[in-house]
Amino acid sequence: MKRLVFRTAPPRGAPRPGETVIVLEAAEERLDAGARDAVDEAAIAWTKQWGRVPLQDGLSFRELLEWKGVSLWWFAELFLHHSTESPRYVRLIDTLHRLLDAEGPDEVEADGLPGAEAALLGRVCTARGILFHGPRRAPGWPRRWRVLRTSLASRLNTLKARATFLKAALGGPAPVPARDGRDTVLFLSHAAFWRERPAGDMEPAAAYEHYFDRLIPEVARDPALRPFVVAVGPRAAFRRRGPRERLLDWVRLPAADGGPYVHVNRYTNAAVVREAARGARQVRRAWRALRGSPALLAAFSHRGVSFADLAAPDLAGTMLLQLPWAIRCYEEMAQVLAAVRPRVVCLYAESSGWGRAALAACRAMGVPSVAVQHGIVYPKYYSYRHDVDEDACPRPDRTAVFGEAAGRLLRGMGRYPAHTLVTTGSPKFDDLLRGARERDRDSLRRRLGVREGERLVVVASRFRAIRRTHQAIGTAFPALVRAIESLPDARALVKPHPAEPEGAYDGVLRREGARRVAVLPPGADLVEVLHAADALVTVESLSAVEALVLGRPVVVLNMPTHLRELVDQGVALGVAAGEDPAPALRAALFDQAVRGRLAEARARYLSDFAMGVDGRATARIAALLRASAGRAEETPGADGMVG
Repeated sequence: MKRLVFRTAPPRGAPRPGETVIVLEAAEERLDAGARDAVDEAAIAWTKQWGRVPLQDGLSFRELLEWKGVSLWWFAELFLHHSTESPRYVRLIDTLHRLLDAEGPDEVEADGLPGAEAALLGRVCTARGILFHGPRRAPGWPRRWRVLRTSLASRLNTLKARATFLKAALGGPAPVPARDGRDTVLFLSHAAFWRERPAGDMEPAAAYEHYFDRLIPEVARDPALRPFVVAVGPRAAFRRRGPRERLLDWVRLPAADGGPYVHVNRYTNAAVVREAARGARQVRRAWRALRGSPALLAAFSHRGVSFADLAAPDLAGTMLLQLPWAIRCYEEMAQVLAAVRPRVVCLYAESSGWGRAALAACRAMGVPSVAVQHGIVYPKYYSYRHDVDEDACPRPDRTAVFGEAAGRLLRGMGRYPAHTLVTTGSPKFDDLLRGARERDRDSLRRRLGVREGERLVVVASRFRAIRRTHQAIGTAFPALVRAIESLPDARALVKPHPAEPEGAYDGVLRREGARRVAVLPPGADLVEVLHAADALVTVESLSAVEALVLGRPVVVLNMPTHLRELVDQGVALGVAAGEDPAPALRAALFDQAVRGRLAEARARYLSDFAMGVDGRATARIAALLRASAGRAEETPGADGMVG
């Protein structure tokens, strides 16, 4: 009799004869890379298919809900996939099926598992005809409470829209660009991504946008064009917004001069409030009709296992929070376009909910749109995945991509028409090259406290990615700290992600007694720190490519991640989940043969990834914007240049 026991923690003693113990949190690590990929693909395919399942009168979610000719599914799918538990349930169900295939147990026990996980394990066993010991249903009251809380939050959001309108009215008419014969290029930004570049010998202190950076001033230098920036979201990043920041957001009236951007809330008028309220009522009626539909049993299921009883909060959040928000974003963008009257709109994060709403409004009003790639496009980037029947999803008229690597992915998995993709390179990489010429690396290192002869490792990652737990070594970040402490003549500086709370790393450093690992302020300039670094450690940050541009070795933890391609191509060193990172760090810092191989691979990769990083990306994108605004006789060609 073969017995399989699923637990939340490793057993203290040896398993009984004939018994195998699997720690649920580390269950996926028992699968090989191909199986893990298949689990990821199952979650993506499930989300896509959910929008096609007939739910009412033979109509799917994609067909049932739309707003002014745009299916609301294009916004619902993002929330459903990224912000609900349902894809995690699908991953768990798929993983359990694969483990049971491999282990072939006669009976299975759930030992101390949380309610939902135990219930799903039991249902998988029932579907396979395996004897199961444990609960088969999870308590329902936590989910009922979450649905009620979501419903109340949805109504509160409607009131917030009215309050925003009152604040906008108190601030006076929303600013618009002067009508002086120049064409307006409207840049859509995020308020939390504005920084101030310190004053230097060559230029005064100036505000700049994290992703657009020098592109806005480049457009301003064109005598035929005028940049105009509208920002969305709060000034503080969401994960760092405390009660004080939230209160200030609500009591602060719009500044008279507007600063470097005009906030989108300035354009919230009575029409926006009216339409947003109408949309919220429409969505709430649909939610009431769908939540009791028998068809949901089929929609919230995977491989013969239903989790509809667990997914009620997911449906409520998707419909009551995401869809009214998307409708409001669409209406706000329509008002921005009507007031600003741009010849072209430039944005990044165009595949996000706000980006899709902005693109839908641009399409409705006939305004050309240009998206600028702002991060790494990887094969499992959900919002860039489009099936053959998804051509109606809002997408930009032109997309400026770093290089052919991103173009291949968007043409393939994204089904982007080839003529809409323009290879330009990355403006951020232009700035890296400029900084490499202008910055004094030795003085930077001294200012950061790096002694002569020391090797500096920069750690750049979201804490939630680098803290991921593995049975073999605990969490990846403590293992990294121990590795740094074990290496002679090495020290590390951690650059927290700007969207995460301060102090996330401090507890780990105290517990490990770290002496040569320090945490930088969240607002520190990562680019500046990279100029001083000898190597970068990350999990899946774009900073990996920035380090490659500067010629710094890269170590990727918790492999496989979205940066797996860098490791596969020999551009970076990979550390598998659960492995000690010390050998990879030692090689990246001190092994000249390894560093030489990385440098050769780096040159090949950057040619494909970012046109070889030639410092002309900003000019290419400015030329693309000029052409899209109708100020050039020919459209951009495949090389991103205007003919």
